[in-house]
Amino acid sequence: MKKVFILACFCALLAACNNNSSLDCEGTYKGVLPAADCPGIETTLTLNQDQTFTLHSVYLERDSSFEEKGTYTVEDNVITLLSEDGFVTYCAVGENSLRLLDLDKKEITGELAEHYVLKKE
Repeated sequence: MKKVFILACFCALLAACNNNSSLDCEGTYKGVLPAADCPGIETTLTLNQDQTFTLHSVYLERDSSFEEKGTYTVEDNVITLLSEDGFVTYCAVGENSLRLLDLDKKEITGELAEHYVLKKE
C-alpha cells in the first residue's frame, strides 16, 4: 500500500511539472530594449492571471509611446503574446525574467543579446 501511495505521489508531481499552467509567469516585467533610431525602448509588460497582457513601450529621447493589449499562452517555457492587431511575439521564461525570442522562437544572439531581457518586478 505504501508503494502505491508513493507511486501516486510521484505521478502527481510529474504531471504538475509538465503542467504549464503551474508556471509562475504572471506579473510585471521591465527593461530597455534596443532600438535603431533612439537610445532604446523602455518596455513594461504585464501578464495577468486571466491570460491577457498589456505591453507599454516608450521610445527614449522621443515623444513617442504606444500600448498593446492581447492574450498569451505558455507552452514548453515559451510565452506567445498575440496582440489584438494580430502581431505575435515570443518570450522564453527564465528565473524572474523573460527573454525576447525571434520569430522562429530562437534566442536572439549578438552583441545586443543581453538587452532583450525583461526583469520581473
